[in-house]
Amino acid sequence: MNRNRKIAGNVALAALVIAAVFGLAGCEGKKQVRQETAPGEKFKLRAVTQTTFSETIIADRLGFFADEGIEIEYVGSLGQGVSQYQAVDQGYIDVFTQGHPSAVGQARLAGLRITQVAPGFIDDPDNPHIMYLVREDSPYQTLDDLGRLGAQVAMGGTFSPCTNGYLVYYLTSKGYDPDESIEFVTFGRSGTAEQALVNGLIDVTTSHTPYGGVALAAGGVRLLARSWDIFESPGAGLAARGFSDKFSEEHPDVVQGFVNAMYRARVFIENNNEYARIVGGEYLGLDPGEISSNSYDQNKNIDPKYVEEWWRIAEFIGLWEHGDIEPEEVYTNAFVPEDIPESDWAIGR
Repeated sequence: MNRNRKIAGNVALAALVIAAVFGLAGCEGKKQVRQETAPGEKFKLRAVTQTTFSETIIADRLGFFADEGIEIEYVGSLGQGVSQYQAVDQGYIDVFTQGHPSAVGQARLAGLRITQVAPGFIDDPDNPHIMYLVREDSPYQTLDDLGRLGAQVAMGGTFSPCTNGYLVYYLTSKGYDPDESIEFVTFGRSGTAEQALVNGLIDVTTSHTPYGGVALAAGGVRLLARSWDIFESPGAGLAARGFSDKFSEEHPDVVQGFVNAMYRARVFIENNNEYARIVGGEYLGLDPGEISSNSYDQNKNIDPKYVEEWWRIAEFIGLWEHGDIEPEEVYTNAFVPEDIPESDWAIGR
C-alpha cells in the first residue's frame, strides 16, 4: 500500500473523529431541537441545499416527498471541512444525500452511527459519475498520460474515493505511482474547478454532474475520459443516502417515506431524463440543455454487489485495512420501497 495514500485515508478518519468529538464549529447553522409534528403537518426533514443534480431535487419538486408527508427543509451549506455524515450524527441535519458506501464506512470507523438506507445514482457510459476534462489544447490524450507526464488534478475537500480514489486506483493498477505523478488541488465549491481549468490553473478536472456538461457546452475543454472507462461497472458509481441510527429508530415512518419518494424519483429520472434535467436545471439555476445528469437503475434496494465493489476500491487505495469493517455494516435493506404505478412515470402527474 502506498504510504501517502494510507496517510490521506487516516487523516480523513482523524478529521471525522475530531469533528464528532468537538462538535460542528464550522456548520453555518445552529443545532435545532427536533419538534414533534402536529397531526396533519408534514415532517420537516432537514437536508443540505443541493448543489449538484440529484434525485432529491426531483423528489422534492415533483411532490414525491409531500405525498409521503415530508417537507424538505434546506439548511444551506456546511462549513469547510464538515461532512454531511458529521452533521447527521450531531443532529444538525436529518439526512445525508451525498457520498458513497466507502465514505459511510470511514464515518462508522470514526465512531459515527450512520447507515445507508437507499441507493443513489450509479455509473453509466452515457451519464458518467465523473468526467475527466482537459483544455482543448492539452497534451493529455488518455488517462495513462497523467501517469507518464504528471498533472495537477482538481479534487473537492478531503481525499475522496471518487474524485481522488478512482485515479489513484487506475494509475496504480497501470504501474504508475500516483504520489509521484499527480498533484491534487482542492476546490471547495462545486463548479469552480471547471473555470480553473479554462484559466490554466489546473490540468484536469474530476467533474461531477451537472458541471461537466456545463463546461463542455461552454467550450474550450474536451472530455479526456469517464469514470466508466476505469471500472466499466454501474456499482462503482453507487451513491449513498441515509440517516443516523438514532433517527431511524425514532422516526421509522419518515425513513420509509424518504425511501419511497427517492425510489419514485429514480424511476422517474430514468424514464423522463430530459424533463428531469429541466427540473434540476431550474433548481440549480443552470441551463437544462447544458447540464449533465446521473443515471439510476431500477433496483428497489441497495445491491450488495455494488457495495462490495466499493470495498474493493477502498481497500485498494488504502482507506482502511481488509477486515477493519465489513460491507454489510454500512447499509440496510430494511426499508423496502412501495411498488410504483406506471402513472408516476408520466410527465405532468
